Amino acid sequence: MSLLVLPKTVGTLSALEIDVDKDWQGFGIANLKELAAGMHKGDVIVHDGIRIVKLSPGSIGDEFTSGGSGHLTTWKAPPGA
Repeated sequence: MSLLVLPKTVGTLSALEIDVDKDWQGFGIANLKELAAGMHKGDVIVHDGIRIVKLSPGSIGDEFTSGGSGHLTTWKAPPGA
């Protein structure tokens, strides 16, 4: 069974449909359907080390910041703010 359901022609990425209810046999995107349903404008998807999670926007002026390899990306006030 195919992972993607392709229309006869695909002009844009948004034209693709992914079967998120498929049994992926432990490979990865188990919570994608729930994430997509709960997304709002400005949300981003990050990996928390275990699974894919939604990260909502920070406060006005915050920067999208990485703590380096192995750390969760977060929103933080810029240095000196």
